[in-house]
Amino acid sequence: MRVVLFSLLIILSIFFSAFDPPQKRVSLLVAEYDDNAAKNQLQHLVNYVFLEGTMISKDILLSVPALKEGVKGSYVRFDVGKNKIYRNRYIVTGIGNVIDIHTKKLLVSERGELIAFSGDSVIFYTNDIFKGKYYSVLNLKTEVYKKVEDANYNPLPRPDVEVDETKPPFNISAYYLNGKKDVLVPDAGYGEAQPLLGNDVKRGVPVFWLDNKSFLYARFTKDQQTATIYKVYLNKTIEKIATIDAIPATAANTYFEFSNDGNIIYSCGKGRYIVDVKNLNTVKILYESVGNKFFVESEENPKYGRTIKFEDKEAGKKWCRVDNAKTTNGYAAFQNEIVIGTEHYPQGVAVWNTTTQKWTSLEVSSLADIIGWIE
Repeated sequence: MRVVLFSLLIILSIFFSAFDPPQKRVSLLVAEYDDNAAKNQLQHLVNYVFLEGTMISKDILLSVPALKEGVKGSYVRFDVGKNKIYRNRYIVTGIGNVIDIHTKKLLVSERGELIAFSGDSVIFYTNDIFKGKYYSVLNLKTEVYKKVEDANYNPLPRPDVEVDETKPPFNISAYYLNGKKDVLVPDAGYGEAQPLLGNDVKRGVPVFWLDNKSFLYARFTKDQQTATIYKVYLNKTIEKIATIDAIPATAANTYFEFSNDGNIIYSCGKGRYIVDVKNLNTVKILYESVGNKFFVESEENPKYGRTIKFEDKEAGKKWCRVDNAKTTNGYAAFQNEIVIGTEHYPQGVAVWNTTTQKWTSLEVSSLADIIGWIE
């Protein structure tokens, strides 16, 4: 009887294994500088394929120059701003280039600020002292990229908001399509030095839209050590959120962003904070969500770097960055670094997965950026 039962279990196991779902393949896209980039300016878009936690292949999808003869300024850059992936297929770089990874084509080499994805359209905004101000749209079906000639076109139902940095204290005004100018914040402080080092430097005010009727900005004191976050409505109502003082000087500018879990983040030299616009306060982040149940220690520890967790379990400690960490279901990729004194040097990419629960080191000799995961 036991032999019959055992045989039956084997048969059932074989039967049901035939209907097991296929193993999950995911790809990590990484931008890498060519070994001779100082001369040829080349960057490579590299595809690392993983199957059930193990890297199984690597190939170069596209090679493009950062500078091109006859083109003023940058041509294609993966190392400036934040790269985004749309529809598991299109890469939009931080300066507005668009690459189709299926056809391995560069669709847009122009520079522009990404405004929105809208179905088959990708919308950009240009604000250039020589070219002027205008919107452009890339049609993904036709692959046609063109300037919008309608002067009244506005994909976002809100006015332009600009900071007048002519002289301190600065002010913030809204500019409407009908030509109306409305001063929303008559005293927006002294701005933030860019960077926060030195005496004769340009200053700026970080502004961050929450929706089409309100935005946040950080008001800096003249000594640069205190920033107060305010919420401003287009009807001129102003709410104080919180004040962060004793901000140390740093080479990096402060900024607002949405986190992977939808929180509003303010990043400055003192750390990273969740901005609670409902309860009018800020909370310093100890472990930051980088998406898909992965968390990274917000502040770097001088002894080991940062602790990385999946859910509430430690995956390891790494010298790594938080801002360019990329995750998908079951995988996380980090810029691995070596530290010599106070200097950090990129040392490839470290990938951890929930299947093997082990680290994989990608030997990237010169990293431009970790673009992200596709399935």
